[in-house]
Amino acid sequence: MPKSKSIVDQKLSTLAQPQQTVLLKQAQLIRNLIPGATECISYNLPAFEVQGGVICGIEGYKKHNSYFPFSGSVLDELESELENYERTSGSLHFPLNKTLPVGLLKKLIRVRLDQIELKSRKGSGPNLCYYDNANLKSRGKVRNGEMHGLWEFWRKDGTLMRTGEFKDGVQVGTWWTYDSKGVKYKSTQFNAK
Repeated sequence: MPKSKSIVDQKLSTLAQPQQTVLLKQAQLIRNLIPGATECISYNLPAFEVQGGVICGIEGYKKHNSYFPFSGSVLDELESELENYERTSGSLHFPLNKTLPVGLLKKLIRVRLDQIELKSRKGSGPNLCYYDNANLKSRGKVRNGEMHGLWEFWRKDGTLMRTGEFKDGVQVGTWWTYDSKGVKYKSTQFNAK
């Protein structure tokens, strides 16, 4: 049975050549860099997201292709790296027949992941931290500036590594460590002082 196209590839496949081929290749480069992201359509754009927000989107237009960082300040943070590109406040334009360089993509993605992490620290939801590949590194709550409640930690490959609770920044209760297959193999007991 043939593999079905992803939601991003389905949308990009409607473009004319050479944009279709270039943007399908661009989407694959993004997938390779952030396998921890989920594909979606956001604001009618083929995009990639994590818990906490959309990382980026791509689309083709009549005279250029565009990369959307879903935050205008991402482009401002990389001013010198983008000096040879045309852009708007919310999009980076690149040629119809070329993808963005991988090194630049890595920087754009990291800046956006940093923003998503920072936003999570200001809200009432979980505090999120991501590896460069968009896999979660940690997730938990903070109270009065201290880790508090259940926290989870993952390896870079996305497998669960450790879980446990904090009380006002101090580890408490039983903490579990998991092997690379996600099976509990060690418990450590912490007593509140």
